[in-house]
Amino acid sequence: MRIAIDLSPLQNAHRMRGIGFTLINFINNLSEQDKQENEFIFYLLPEGEVLFADPYELINLENVNYESRSLKLSKHLKRILPGRLNLPFGAINRLLRFHSFYYGDSRVGETKDIDIFLQADQSQSLPSGRGFKKILIIYDLIPQILEWDYLVSYRTARMRGDRFLKALILQFKRQLLINKIKANTRRAHELIAISETTKKDFVSFLNVSPKKITVSPLGVSIPSANSKTPQLIQSVDTGWGYARRPLKLDPNVPFLLFIGGVDSRRKLEDVVAAFNNLRGQGHDLKLVLAGDIMLGPDAITTPVISDALARSSYLDDIIFMGFTDDASKDWLYANALAYIFPSRYEGFGLPVLEAMIRDCPVIAYHNAAVTEVAGDALLYANNLQDIMARVLELLNYSDAQRDQLRKKGAEVAKKYDWARTSTAIMKILYNR
Repeated sequence: MRIAIDLSPLQNAHRMRGIGFTLINFINNLSEQDKQENEFIFYLLPEGEVLFADPYELINLENVNYESRSLKLSKHLKRILPGRLNLPFGAINRLLRFHSFYYGDSRVGETKDIDIFLQADQSQSLPSGRGFKKILIIYDLIPQILEWDYLVSYRTARMRGDRFLKALILQFKRQLLINKIKANTRRAHELIAISETTKKDFVSFLNVSPKKITVSPLGVSIPSANSKTPQLIQSVDTGWGYARRPLKLDPNVPFLLFIGGVDSRRKLEDVVAAFNNLRGQGHDLKLVLAGDIMLGPDAITTPVISDALARSSYLDDIIFMGFTDDASKDWLYANALAYIFPSRYEGFGLPVLEAMIRDCPVIAYHNAAVTEVAGDALLYANNLQDIMARVLELLNYSDAQRDQLRKKGAEVAKKYDWARTSTAIMKILYNR
């Protein structure tokens, strides 16, 4: 078979997010049989239109028979007027984008020689043309379901005090996105959901037929065996900007860990509040925050989280690490008292599995996806008081109890294997 795959997510911000990880690990874990039996066509954006020019540096193409093709640029109007005078241009561009979702994307060009087109980014439209199967991987409906934080409706906007015109514009944006996702799912011959939770959301919220959706859970990367202690680096506010400095953590002081992004569904402010209260009660703890944006309170773009950090009475005990390499992440997971994941909604819950497979106890908020993948192999919470209670529980655990929790989590995480995921996706493409 000739299988076409859109690799443009590896050229933009999705590169190091769930969509990018799915693409990278799917290709990197192709079986030798699948490599031998198929030809792959990878579609890329032109170099001048991307954040990252070479997606091939992320994937292993040994023994893969492939060719590269260029995606055409999307049609759009340039904004040439100042300020709000550009609003009509923006509206027209959104409608042009919707047209590509509804009738098919012309960026791909010639498709007569392909058998299957796999789109791993649900926010990108499927190509036009007939005579080949179109497969779409679906992840979540976060902007639609958590509307108060992301894409509010007209009614919600008016309830919170927005004026009529702003509320109308917000409703237009929300409905357009919903309609685009509906059009994409309708045009796809088959949908691959990363979890049962995602499948249920698409069925109930978008009225997609459950018969059209096959669930293929994601995998989790096995950490490399490395006995060396890495040189940890922290981010320090110098007054002239953030600087990178060596970090030494006191082995006698336990620390709580959060690694990830700071969008509002992940209630990091609850973690900060719980940490403040625990410190106020006299518990000797540190809070370690890692991730690209975790440089300091002023660098964090979500206001409620930035304010919570800046106002903390124990800011000196909160360690900002910024971007961390794999060796540092592995060490942090292995040595943390707990990884805390206070997310209200997930499509799969991969961060939880990544912590568990590295023998790190996890405290997570109840949500359907996390419960689906982790079961009872972690400690659940619903609010900051619960986080405090779970931390105190862990502090009072014996070494044997902690080891048992770590072992239970690792055993669950090992069930999610990328090679198995890649094989499952290929079976769907073959329609076996």
